[in-house]
Amino acid sequence: MSPMHSWDQMKPGTVYEKAVQDFTETARRLAKLDQNFRQVSFAEFKILMAFVTFDDEALKRYGLPKPMIERALIKVYETVVLDQQR
Repeated sequence: MSPMHSWDQMKPGTVYEKAVQDFTETARRLAKLDQNFRQVSFAEFKILMAFVTFDDEALKRYGLPKPMIERALIKVYETVVLDQQR
């Protein structure tokens, strides 16, 4: 049995916001490591973030369906990549 995390008790919207927050932090760390990260297309962004977001462990961790994870990635991409291009 997996350990219970605080988000196990959260409503789906709150879990979604937590996922967005976690993914944003990860994307910002990647951007600090690689200056080209801020110039990638969304498709490239998804590939780079896939190790964090689409592995089975992450999906279990957040308990969100893939479409919600996809929406979270779009939000993070807009925040981290597109806002930096302006």
